[in-house]
Amino acid sequence: METADRKKVLIVDDEEDMIWTLQKNLPNENLQVVVMTASSGEEALAILKESRVDLIITDIKMPGISGVELLIAARRCCPGIGVIVMTAYPSAESKSEVLENGGLGFIEKPFDIHEMRASVRQALGLDSSFAGKISGLQLADIIQVSKLSHASTALRIRAGDREGVLYFLEGSLVHATCDGLEGEEAFYRIMRFGGGQIETFEPAAFPGRTIDAPVDVLLLKGTMMADEEEGDLAREPGGAASGQDDGPGADAGYPAAMESLQEEEKMDELKQLLTEFTNLNGVNTACLVGRDGFLLESIALSGVDTEMIGAIASSGFGASEAMGNQLQKGGMSMTMVEYENGPVMLSPVGDEAFLVIIADRDANLGMIRLKIKKHVRAIEETSGV
Repeated sequence: METADRKKVLIVDDEEDMIWTLQKNLPNENLQVVVMTASSGEEALAILKESRVDLIITDIKMPGISGVELLIAARRCCPGIGVIVMTAYPSAESKSEVLENGGLGFIEKPFDIHEMRASVRQALGLDSSFAGKISGLQLADIIQVSKLSHASTALRIRAGDREGVLYFLEGSLVHATCDGLEGEEAFYRIMRFGGGQIETFEPAAFPGRTIDAPVDVLLLKGTMMADEEEGDLAREPGGAASGQDDGPGADAGYPAAMESLQEEEKMDELKQLLTEFTNLNGVNTACLVGRDGFLLESIALSGVDTEMIGAIASSGFGASEAMGNQLQKGGMSMTMVEYENGPVMLSPVGDEAFLVIIADRDANLGMIRLKIKKHVRAIEETSGV
């Protein structure tokens, strides 16, 4: 697509870090847009007078003109323009105010970039995929097509009086519902339908993420579980294979394969969570370190010795905890040491590990704290520390 034909998105935020993040990460091969930026509502209105803009993404709290005031003024001077509002401090009142004044959506910081892209595609009318019912294909085939096409869509699967729904964001399976269940458990329940009718549709809004595992891992696990179920049925009295003995260890490969698969899946999830930090402007290293100083996982710029960082940081982390205990300040939630060339932030993860974030001088400390607050529990659950 030629640059002149691309939709134009104006990012408005007084935080340079947020502007940099969206400018760098919002466009991709499936969302080819021109990104413009403004650091204030006043600057944004000046741009609107000079240039065509298809969509505004604005922070709600800014010095001078607020995001809601910009929304009202923009829709007054450009009636057809869409506006998405962002905030790190959502409230029912602010959401209501945004929607009542014609805002298209309300996104909480820190956000998932895949969800932001899906919201932008929907706001710009770029989701021009077909909707309807599908027959003659296996469900696994449809799931693979959704993954490979990087689709943001939903599949409704019906089998008799049962129904399940799968939600995809840019090809990633993020949520599933079935029989009152959610997440992976619902996905595996749907995979056991055995047949039925599939319908694609565009959801009005995507629910929160309940699935982090890659699609291929989910399909493989689902197939293995189905095979195990068939084996159990065959061994029941009167079953198709009743009286037959496959011999000791016939299914011995399954537990080992499942354990290896789950371990690989957890490591991928952990790397994705740590990458959320290094995607922030000015953050160059994110490490998960055991309290014994051994590195558990890391994402860092080339040339950084993360094992050395883990060994050194463990003593500083222990000293900070000891100081808090001596001063009767309770458990430590976060500590930061600020150096000439930037800060180092430490935060406990469970009882056996801690997070190390190394940043440059111009890093946005507020965004780093928000990321830590949002992801530390998920890091704990994924790593098992």
